[in-house]
Amino acid sequence: MAVTNEADALEKDFGESTLTTKGQITLPSALRQAFSLDVGDRLHWFRRGDGALVVEPRKRRSIVDFARANPIHLGEKGRDLDALIDEAVTEAMADRMRRARMRET
Repeated sequence: MAVTNEADALEKDFGESTLTTKGQITLPSALRQAFSLDVGDRLHWFRRGDGALVVEPRKRRSIVDFARANPIHLGEKGRDLDALIDEAVTEAMADRMRRARMRET
C-alpha cells in the first residue's frame, strides 16, 4: 500500500475495524476490493519512524507462481512448467471422463 505523499494518504477513507478479544479485525469491504485482497492473502504491519502504522498487502502466491519464479529442472534437460501443467490437467480430465463413463454403465 505505497503512498506517494500525505495528501494521497488522506484522500480515501475505507472505514473502521474493531479489534476482537482474540486480536482479530475484519477489513472493510471497500478496502478489500480496492487492493484486490482475498482469502489467504497476508498483511505486513510495521511502524514508521514517525510512529505511523503502515500495512502492506501481500498477495498469496499460487504454487504455479512460485514454480515459475523457481524453474523446475528434471535431469539435465529442463522441462517447461506450462507443458507439465497442461499434461497433468489433460490426464486429470481424461481420468474424470473415464470415471463418469463407468458410473453411467
